[in-house]
Amino acid sequence: MQSLLTCLRSTASSCLPVISVASTTRSLAFQAGDCVQVCRKVTIEDVKAFAQLSGDTNPVHINKYFVSEKTNLEGCIVHGALLNAFVSSVIGTRLPGPGTLVLEQQLHFPAACLVGEEVQITVTLRSLRKIAKVDFVCSVDGEKTVLHGNAKLLVPKEFK
Repeated sequence: MQSLLTCLRSTASSCLPVISVASTTRSLAFQAGDCVQVCRKVTIEDVKAFAQLSGDTNPVHINKYFVSEKTNLEGCIVHGALLNAFVSSVIGTRLPGPGTLVLEQQLHFPAACLVGEEVQITVTLRSLRKIAKVDFVCSVDGEKTVLHGNAKLLVPKEFK
């Protein structure tokens, strides 16, 4: 079972399929160094739905003509909070998994993620004590980091 949590590596041209360990997490023993990587292509529909839900209708996210006139980018910019939601999805469903609560996060956005890009989301468990710690990275093509950071988590007793 432990091999399910080994960090999956992918080539820049294609992501490995999402692995699902949520159904077996209750019987797994997590340890520092475990990680999960999932991939997600961000569509304009994703961004528009997030803009509608969040109320963040800044035109840099939904209007490619505005972006081309006001920036040097060639496409709409994915909301940073949407990228963080992808991280949260991995934390809450895969590593550590269901029942996990985020207590604190640090987020850094060194580059823009553009609509249409495929994002690799990697979450790595750094420690598992009373408060678990994870590091995370969202990257495009394995080269461009669009989000990185860390979090402190409260995990259910069965994970400790």
